Amino acid sequence: MAEEEIVIELKNVSKVYRLFGNKADRMKEALHPFKKKYHKEFYALNDINLQVKKGEVLGIVGMNGSGKSTLLKIIAGIIQPTSGSVKVKGNVVPLLELGAGFNPEFTGLENIYFYNSILGFSRKETEALVPKILEFAEIGEFIHQPIKTYSSGMRARLSFAVSVNINPDILIIDEILSVGDDLFRRKSFARIEEFFKAGKTVLFVSHSEGNVNQLCSRAIMLHQGKVVLRGMTKIVTMNYARFLFSNVEKRKLLLEDFAKGLKHDQMPHEKPSSKTETPTTLNESEKSINSKDKPCFLPNFIPKSTVITQNARLKVSNISLQTLAGQPVNVLCQHEDYIVTFKVDFFEETGFINFGIGFKTERGVDIAWKLFPGKMKYLSEFFHSGDSAIVKWQFSCLFMPGTYFINMGIRKSLPDDQVLLFKGADLIAFRVLGNNKDMGGVFDTNLSFDVQIRSC
Repeated sequence: MAEEEIVIELKNVSKVYRLFGNKADRMKEALHPFKKKYHKEFYALNDINLQVKKGEVLGIVGMNGSGKSTLLKIIAGIIQPTSGSVKVKGNVVPLLELGAGFNPEFTGLENIYFYNSILGFSRKETEALVPKILEFAEIGEFIHQPIKTYSSGMRARLSFAVSVNINPDILIIDEILSVGDDLFRRKSFARIEEFFKAGKTVLFVSHSEGNVNQLCSRAIMLHQGKVVLRGMTKIVTMNYARFLFSNVEKRKLLLEDFAKGLKHDQMPHEKPSSKTETPTTLNESEKSINSKDKPCFLPNFIPKSTVITQNARLKVSNISLQTLAGQPVNVLCQHEDYIVTFKVDFFEETGFINFGIGFKTERGVDIAWKLFPGKMKYLSEFFHSGDSAIVKWQFSCLFMPGTYFINMGIRKSLPDDQVLLFKGADLIAFRVLGNNKDMGGVFDTNLSFDVQIRSC
C-alpha cells in the first residue's frame, strides 16, 4: 500500500486500563512508598497494526468487549493510546455515542455551533450548514429549547444530522443506524450511503453481517483487543459467525486457525490467488449459458467460501439442489419450483430441533430465510442417537438473473433458549438464467405497466 494513499495508520497501538478490586486498593497503590501494584492491567487493545487507504470502507466486527469502540475512539482522537503511534490524515467525524459532545444546558441551535467549533469550523462555515442540519433533523421549534428537554430520540437525531452534514474526509460509524422511526432510519442510511458512493474513507462497526457485507470493501475481526482476522469482507464475517456460534473449546481451535491465516496473509477458506468476492468460477463454455437454456448442473460451479459450524455429533450429507423431478441442478430458470434436500445422521441425543434455510447474494447479504416449524418452535419428534432425517425445502425461483448462495442450519431446543447444532454457510451456489437489461434488483415481482394518455 503506497504511503501517499494511507489516511489512517496505527503502529503497535495498545490501550491499557488499570483495574482495581476496590477503592481502597486504588488508594493503597497511590500512597505506597515502594510503588507496590494493587491493580490488574486490562488490554482493551493489544499491539494493533492497521492501515486504511483513502476511499476504503473498512468493516470492523467482534463480540462486545473486543475493543471495537476503543479502536474507533483512538482513531477519532477522543482518547489517547497507552503506547504506539496513530497517524490520521483528513477531517474525521465520529458517529459513536450520539449527542456525547452536546452541552445539556445549551439549546439545540447553540449546540450545533458549539459542536462544530470543536471540530474546527468557523461560525460563518457553520451558519452555511445550519439549514441542511435543521431540515435533516426534523425537530422543528425544539431547536430553540435546551438539549436537556429533548427525548433521547430527538437528541440522537440532531447529533446525527450535525455529523453527517459536515462532509468529512473520514467517517467513523459505530452501530448507530437505529436512529428515529422507520422513515428517519432509511433517510439516515441513505445519507451514509452517499458517503460510500462519494469515495469517502469509512470505518464501519456493526453487528449486522448483511450491512457489513453490503457496504464494506474489506473487514477485520477483533477479539480481546487483537486483530484475529482480516481480508475479504464476506470471508471475515462468515468466519466471525462461525466463531460466534461455536462453543468455548472450538473457539480456541478457531483462534489458532485464524492465527495461521494471519501469519501467511491468508484467510481461512480463502485461496491465495483469490482476487474477487465471488467464490465461484465459470469456465468459458459455462459462460455461454443464456435465458433460452433449461435448468442444468455445472460440475465446476461450486462455492469456494463454504464455512461449517458444528456443535453436535451429527453428519449432514447428500446436500443437493434439484428440480421437482429429482434432477440435480445449479442453473435455474425463473418462476419454476425447486427442492433443496440433505440428510442428517445423529450420533448423540439432540431432542427437539428445528431447521432453517437462507438465501444470500454474492456479497453475503440476506435476501430470504425461513425457519421450520418456526422461531423457538420445534418438530414434535424427539431425536436420539442413531436416528436420521431427510430434509426437503421447496421454493419458487423468483430471483432476478445472477448468482446466489444457500445457507442451512439446525437448532436444538433448551428449556428457555436454543443452541445451534449445525450451520452451513454457502453450502450451495446457483445461477439464475436471464439477461433482462431493462430490469434490476433481487426479485422478479412480475411488474406490469399501463399508461393512459389524453391529448388536448
